[in-house]
Amino acid sequence: MAQEVIVSRTGDVTGDGVADKVWLTGTRTEDSPFIQDITLMIQNGVTGRITQVALQENMGYEPTILLCDFTGDGVLDIKVSIQSGGSGGFVFTYIYSFVNNRLRLLFSGERYEASRQFRAYYIDGFRVVVENGRGQEYRIDVSQDTAAADLYNPDGTLKQPTEANVGPFIMAIPVLLEESSGVCSLIALTRVYGTFAADTLGYIQDYLSWDGNHFSTVREELAIFPMGMEN
Repeated sequence: MAQEVIVSRTGDVTGDGVADKVWLTGTRTEDSPFIQDITLMIQNGVTGRITQVALQENMGYEPTILLCDFTGDGVLDIKVSIQSGGSGGFVFTYIYSFVNNRLRLLFSGERYEASRQFRAYYIDGFRVVVENGRGQEYRIDVSQDTAAADLYNPDGTLKQPTEANVGPFIMAIPVLLEESSGVCSLIALTRVYGTFAADTLGYIQDYLSWDGNHFSTVREELAIFPMGMEN
């Protein structure tokens, strides 16, 4: 099947004060919402020149474009999101700058995930420790988690050393941490789970803002289901 325009947006992404056109093309699968060969296209509003951008992950569901200033330079950047459609609910995420017609990848979920050094493991007392690799840790109360019951003796001691799991990166949600600035930041979500994938214990919420070179952590939180938490 031929490629078609999936979604389009208009805004000044080059910084010349003239609106540009940004869109995604892709090949739809017959009788399915699955889309393949998703490609980012940018058309300069002055010259009409079109730039084609290949995405690392270029297939999935419900691709979207968001234009927002993520760097604080007053020029709109381009956020592309593609639902993976898998059981993990992952969203492939890419953010590009196109100031002065120069393409720059500011963020990708793959890069972000590779940069994190999380570790999670069970300890005595029906607790899971989550270390973020920067000298900080969270403790999750799993005393009410039936999936964890078999890991412990009746007195609350761990039967044997057992790892929990963190990741992979799920999605990056755009937010305005300072609404008056008009500059978008991100909340990167990463799931924490027990010994099997369905045993979700919580989500790491990493608040990211552009520091001039890359997205860096402003603050980090662990959001959990109401089982209790120690930090």
